[in-house]
Amino acid sequence: MSIDKKIDVTIITGFLGSGKTTFINRILTDNRDKLFALVENEFGEVAIDSQLIRGVNASQMFELKNGCICCTITDEYEQALIELADRFGEADCLLIETSGISDPAPVIRPFYENNEIKVRYNLVQTVCLVDAKNFHRYPAKRTALKQIAVADMVIITKAEEFDKDKTDQFCNEIRILNPLAGQLVSSYGSVSGFNLYSENRTIKFTPDISSEGTPNHLLITKSYRFKYPFIKDDFTERLTYNLDLFKNEIYRIKGILNFQNDAYLSVLQGVGGSFELIESDILNLGQESLIVMIGNLTEVNFQFQ
Repeated sequence: MSIDKKIDVTIITGFLGSGKTTFINRILTDNRDKLFALVENEFGEVAIDSQLIRGVNASQMFELKNGCICCTITDEYEQALIELADRFGEADCLLIETSGISDPAPVIRPFYENNEIKVRYNLVQTVCLVDAKNFHRYPAKRTALKQIAVADMVIITKAEEFDKDKTDQFCNEIRILNPLAGQLVSSYGSVSGFNLYSENRTIKFTPDISSEGTPNHLLITKSYRFKYPFIKDDFTERLTYNLDLFKNEIYRIKGILNFQNDAYLSVLQGVGGSFELIESDILNLGQESLIVMIGNLTEVNFQFQ
């Protein structure tokens, strides 16, 4: 199936009370020249957050109610995405707001796995809002950490009461949890420097990423470098096997890969057991490959070769 225009997608996640609805309204206000569609998921019979969203016509809003999106996601969610693209193909951007207590990986997964969705949509970025004031009091810390781990951009909210040193300290703490993500600090709901259409998902080819464990060991970052090129079919088969084996432990995997006989390096993106390989615009000049994983990696024994 050929689609002339893909709809750009931004997935917005973050724990309860982190400011997702305020952030969405800000996006709509700052991008009045764009046509948006919105998919929300909520708990309960009555949708409340949808009443707070401005700038999106009700006919362009899909709500998945009566349960968390990661529980009702399968057929309903994927069919909603396909139906939305067919009905509102003129939309410039789709915003997906996840429930504050959901694992975002199943929300992201169809954009890697479902071919009907992949030809209709371009996943630009996953944004996680983190409430600086209440982060250390989150009751479901593992879920909050997963939300941070899969993000391409982390936005720190509710830091207005902090002085600069305390804000910098908190930002560094979040950066340890996800060294791959960009980071911005909001001020009373306004986020200076945020670009809805910037491609934040491409890992930079840099030697700066190191392997670190976090203080509570719930998140660990591991990096791998390989001086010799991979054979693409062998690598893909082994990666598929290992990501399926450790899908509950590896929250995020990203990389820049050198494959034999390829003119350009490939970008690896993966979340929750699913992944995609996309040819980059970086010429293959024999660079080393770089792979970075984030997750509960204490017991993970991942063999790439």
